[in-house]
Amino acid sequence: MFNAGFLSLLVAVLCLTSCATKPYVSTDYEASYNFAALKSFAVKSAKQDTKENILISPFTLSHIHSLVNSELAKRYQSVGETTTPDFYVTYYVVMEEKLDPRAYDDMYAMGFWGRGYRYPSSIFYRPPLGGGVRVYNQGSLIIDMVDAKTQQPIWRGVSEKRLNKGLSPQKQREILTSAVLEVLAQFPPLN
Repeated sequence: MFNAGFLSLLVAVLCLTSCATKPYVSTDYEASYNFAALKSFAVKSAKQDTKENILISPFTLSHIHSLVNSELAKRYQSVGETTTPDFYVTYYVVMEEKLDPRAYDDMYAMGFWGRGYRYPSSIFYRPPLGGGVRVYNQGSLIIDMVDAKTQQPIWRGVSEKRLNKGLSPQKQREILTSAVLEVLAQFPPLN
């Protein structure tokens, strides 16, 4: 009995962890750049100049700023505004509404044949409810590294995640904290 109970608990935990969505992280960088020469950095404040950015709380942006600063300070020296660093860090948060066409319809509920089998009558088949489109929010965190001398970009990290509507500011900060940590874990790139 212990083995069956343990096995069912293990299956339940695996199912729940597979449902948790992690942010999708991608990076791009200048392959010829010497990242090993970087010693100091400065974080520039995010600009709230577009409609999407204005909707993001200044407290959330402040949280991102201090988190980026503290994470990079573990590996590089943070410099003030009067000193020129080796690289600048800029970040952006973008919230977008996206459309997702449904990958299923009511036929899946009619039996195990799915869409591959058609009943002879249209009584059994109905097109997807709601027009077959879902609307969801996509959150993107973009972190750019720019060479201070040339003002050319040297690295970009992007984290994207599907978000639920009506997230509390605390939950938004938790998600963004995870995104910042996952993006900065990819910097500097391994050549």
